Amino acid sequence: MKPDLNEKNGYAQIYLDLVRQLGTFDLSVNAAELGLQIGDDGSVMVNFFQRNYRVDNEGVWPMDGLPVGVNHLSLVAHYAMSAGRGEASGQFLPLKRLTGMVEGQGTYERDAVNKPLLCQFNDLLQLEEAVVRIGGAPAGRDPSGGLAFLFHCFPKVVLKLVYHEAEEEFPAEYRLLFDSAATNFVSFEALGFLAGVFVSELCGPNI
Repeated sequence: MKPDLNEKNGYAQIYLDLVRQLGTFDLSVNAAELGLQIGDDGSVMVNFFQRNYRVDNEGVWPMDGLPVGVNHLSLVAHYAMSAGRGEASGQFLPLKRLTGMVEGQGTYERDAVNKPLLCQFNDLLQLEEAVVRIGGAPAGRDPSGGLAFLFHCFPKVVLKLVYHEAEEEFPAEYRLLFDSAATNFVSFEALGFLAGVFVSELCGPNI
């Protein structure tokens, strides 16, 4: 199923630019380092939040044939062409620490992550069900004291969601952290898109 790119917005253009790069890119060169399976035709298979995608020199194709957001396609293409090496570090940082963002002491995390998740999830059971649905797993207590959940969104890119339950003087809060090695595999610019896609996946169609 081909993605709907009739609306030539900025997000669609980003994906189309990546498709042009794919046209002359040898996907097999970096596949092993990225933890990807190579097909007989030179394409690679990428699992992204529990959905399989086929990446070839013409684009990115969801294997289930269902509709998908263009930012999903861009991120999968971006990862498939990454020259990253190594493994996840196991150390997690907020987005602004990885990207050098200086805006408003975490404004992005508050507006793009914390607010929508607080609106979507009213209880812990509901949150845990959504975590499992997109391939995440409980990871006990974070050093900060919150409940932690890990997500291997790509084979070498790990996210941690930390949920701090409401206390007498503090409201409930969600924080999304990135493995410090994520920038080896996903560019600074793409990490913001990854955070947005993560929230949309976790919240499902009701976001």
